Amino acid sequence: MRSNVNRSRSRNAAFSILAAALMTGAMSLPVAAQSPQATTDADTGTVWWNELVASDPDRSRDFYQTVAGWTPKIVAADDNTRAPAPGEPAYTLFSAGSTEAAGMTKYEGKDANDPKPGWLMYIQVADVDTAVGEALKKGGKILRAPADATKIGRIAIVQDPDGNAFGLFSPAKTAAPTQ
Repeated sequence: MRSNVNRSRSRNAAFSILAAALMTGAMSLPVAAQSPQATTDADTGTVWWNELVASDPDRSRDFYQTVAGWTPKIVAADDNTRAPAPGEPAYTLFSAGSTEAAGMTKYEGKDANDPKPGWLMYIQVADVDTAVGEALKKGGKILRAPADATKIGRIAIVQDPDGNAFGLFSPAKTAAPTQ
């Protein structure tokens, strides 16, 4: 995955949204995401983010820290600017040096449509709703319906015909500056 500061800032703000969505089935916007910089249309078709859904986050943090050399940072699932309070859902941001490399959320399994433990890739598309429609036409399944994340964009989670879950993301459209 290529490095891009704007994509990193947008992803950083959206991590908490994605974790909250996986755990509760609803999208909520964290305080940190109030004014992120959007990705560009040139990023369409690229992997926007990779997230590990883990049944044992402690074991997975240790594994990826040792094997990949990533540094884990545990944050609140709904606000990645702070540590989680006792009993509050947590999210892990993995960094390689100063670059965020991936995220991790705990597998809850409360909903039949929750992605199973494993890696969940998010692909940037021009329009999430159109992409979801095309996925359905090609034998895919909706796991999480398209939903807006204010100032971030639109996110959905689908499954391909082989049962592989992945996310779709399209950035919020920003208005052209007026002269």
